[in-house]
Parts: sequence; structure tokens; C-alpha cells
Amino acid sequence: MRFNTRHYRMKVLILTIIVFLSYIIVYKSTTSKIINNLREDIDANLDAGEIQELYTKNYSMLEIESRVKEERTEIEEQLSGITKHRLSDVILIGMFKGGTGTMTSFLTHHPQVVEVTLAEFYSTYYKLGHIEHMAHMPNVSIDNVIYERCTLCYTSQDARERILAAYPEKNVKFLIMVRDPIERLISGYVQNQYYGQRKMSFKEYIFHINNKTLRTGKEYFEKSFYVSHLARWLMLFPKENIHLVDAGIFIETPWIELEKIEQFLKIEHFFSEDKFPVNPEKPNFHCLIKEYHTGMRCMGRTKGRSHPEISIETMETLKKYFKPYNEQFFTLADQRFSWEENYE
Repeated sequence: MRFNTRHYRMKVLILTIIVFLSYIIVYKSTTSKIINNLREDIDANLDAGEIQELYTKNYSMLEIESRVKEERTEIEEQLSGITKHRLSDVILIGMFKGGTGTMTSFLTHHPQVVEVTLAEFYSTYYKLGHIEHMAHMPNVSIDNVIYERCTLCYTSQDARERILAAYPEKNVKFLIMVRDPIERLISGYVQNQYYGQRKMSFKEYIFHINNKTLRTGKEYFEKSFYVSHLARWLMLFPKENIHLVDAGIFIETPWIELEKIEQFLKIEHFFSEDKFPVNPEKPNFHCLIKEYHTGMRCMGRTKGRSHPEISIETMETLKKYFKPYNEQFFTLADQRFSWEENYE
């Protein structure tokens, strides 16, 4: 009997197509189940009060007040007998990998804004003590705004309580850079790989190897759950003291977001469009013309690093996972952001 090569190849092709289609169906079904299981308790239709309650129900105000009172006593003892300067008027509390470096570089060029030279005190360097912190406070006039940077503070309950202890009258303002949470997650991954931490693909970074579920318990994932952290800040500080910066708009047209900050801080208008030429080396970013010196302040060498190629399926999984959290964040903040169109 003569072997029919053409017929055999056709069978192989058909079987290959069937196997491929079966894989796609199983993958889609599995992905859908994973997402649904991960988000089974997430309701994007809650009102602001319900969202606030959801993310703070495990936090006792009595316990918080007790810890804050104890911490406040410690601060008073440390600073007893020394010359005290005014504490910061505004603190940039996050978000990590949200454009905070560029914000600091640009905002501190305003003639009325004076930066505290010790960053991350309430998070990383709290053990240095309040005398050391006070030593870094600039002695400036009431017309100046003292600006402090603590980008790790946004996700830290310890930092929230430490700041509350330092400001018994709650007379401090906060800036928060709000970036697309997936872009923030990717940017964090790129930085981890750049600085020589354990090399892994982005897929390995976000998925468990065994069951392919998202590593949502990892710290770098939790930093992108903006709503839970905002709820805990609002538990301790009035909403009018918090200004959320749209990081997407800030990258494209920084003068727009900076003018909003000027209004929030009640300082003179300084940041006009003509001060922000396009970065000649990185056209997607802007520079700031220095007012009193030659040259420009541009986004540093770490900006615009190449990002990994990410499959459509992986992006869809992340978008479906983060979308309800984003919606809760928008509701709680009473503000929408330019990057929400990425989730449509």
C-alpha cells in the first residue's frame, strides 16, 4: 500500500490546529477563573464611605491613638531644650516609581519652595531621631514652603502614625504621585533588574510558577493597590490636606500639574509652559529651564529605560485584576486620572 504523504501532512496540520485552539480555550478559561477567584470580594460599585470602611475595618483608632500619644511623648522628650524650627509644610509621600524624583527636581526649583536635605525620615531613617531630623530643617521665613520627600511613606502604617505624632494639629499637606498601577509595577520590575537583583522574566516576577496565579501578596504588587493605602491616610488626615497628582499628565505637560500644586500650596505662580522645553535626548520627556543658572534640569538617566515585552494575555490579566481596585480608588479620591483609558 502506497504511503500518501500529502494526506498525512494534512492530518498533522489539522491536529495541530485543534491542539492550538484547545490550548487557547483552556488558557482563556483558566485565566478567567484566576481573575474571578482573586477578585471575588472586590466590588467596584461601593460608595466612598463603604470603601473607607472596607480598607480600615481592621485598624483600631483607639490603638492608633495610643501609639501616637506614646510617640508624641517621645518626640517631646527628644526635642526638649533644643532650638526648634518649623517642620515641613508639605511632604511628598509617594508613590514609589510614580515620578517622585522628577517632581522633586522640578518643584524645588520654585523660588518659594525649600527642600529638607534629609529624605525618607519617617520611613527609612526614623532611627536617626528627631534631633537629627530637626537639624535638617531649613530656618526660613513664613513665605517659604518647606518641602520634604518620603516616597516610601504612602504604603507604611508606621510612617502614617509617626507623621501624625509629629503634627498634633494635623497642619501638614501631602502630595501623592498617582501613576498607572501596571506601569508602576513594570517600572519597579525594571529597576529591580537594573540594580542586579535576582534576574527573572516579568512573567516570573508577577506569576507564581506552580499555579500561574498572580503574586498579589508581594510588596511590589501591594504598592499598586492605591485604594487601600489612601483609605488609611484618610483615616488619620483630612482629605483637603491631600493632593493627588496625575503622573500621566505630569510627564506630558508638567506645567499643568505643577500649577495645581502651586494653588494647593498657596504659593505664587511660577511654572509656565515656556519653562519646559522637550528633552533633546529623550523627546518623550521635558526639561526645566533653570531660572538663576545656565542649563536645564532634565529627567535623569534612569528615566525612559526600556521595558520588557509583555504578552497581550499577561496585560489583559493585569488590567482585569487592577480595574476594580482602580474604580474604588477613583471613587474614594473623588478624582479620575488620564491613565484610566488604558483599562477600557
